Amino acid sequence: MNKLMYSVALATGLALSLAASSVHADAIQSLSMADMSAAQFNSLFTPIDDAPVLSSSFKYADAPVSGTVNSQVFKGTGVAEGLFAYAYQYALNNVSDSDNTPVDLRGTSWKFNATPVGTDFTNTGSTKYAYAIKDGAVGGIGAPVAAAGQGILSPSQLNWLPKTTSGSLLATYFDTAQGTPALQAGAKSATFVVLSDQPFTQKFVGILGSNPIDPQSQLTSAYAATGGTIQPIPIPEPSTVLAWAGMAGAVALARRIRKNRAPLA
Repeated sequence: MNKLMYSVALATGLALSLAASSVHADAIQSLSMADMSAAQFNSLFTPIDDAPVLSSSFKYADAPVSGTVNSQVFKGTGVAEGLFAYAYQYALNNVSDSDNTPVDLRGTSWKFNATPVGTDFTNTGSTKYAYAIKDGAVGGIGAPVAAAGQGILSPSQLNWLPKTTSGSLLATYFDTAQGTPALQAGAKSATFVVLSDQPFTQKFVGILGSNPIDPQSQLTSAYAATGGTIQPIPIPEPSTVLAWAGMAGAVALARRIRKNRAPLA
């Protein structure tokens, strides 16, 4: 086998190996997300009467009531028929702890017991499992508000963790690798929506900030999907991976031909 064919075979094998490894349960998967306007979302989804806005508060230790998790469930219409949109927004009160440190929010996690559904409503050319809405209200969830010196924030990472019988979503704001700050006091995050084809229930939400949650405060909850099959989100089909590897080989071959044809000095 010449070096070129060996490189193509190696690339193919590595790609297939990586693809296969990503389907294991208990492996955290990143959910791709795109921005969507409030007008487009409201044209695709309508609020469900028996799932109005749920505003559930949380409180950090040594601080007043620190913020709320706002959630609401919508049903799809037209091209979105058959889907539910689970909308989430985090609102932080403009308060500080006993050391005069303003509260913040770094991340949240909650059970979402149905595999998210991928779509391409914003015509990006790739599958998206969530959408961030930064420019207005959706249903009964108000427009986002930026904290002083900070733009409107949506999660820097939104992850899906499938287990054998349950699954969880993890939304992260604070990300040192990307230089993303935590959601700051006084801010309301962009509303982000996760799509599912399963009906709703309520699940408890874990909150992470600079301070621990006050153990005496009530539990925070939000709407979540339930009853669906728990599995990793789909990965590219083997034919897609092979096509990618073949394209890489073709590029390498073209470069090699051009190099061989270069005039001698």
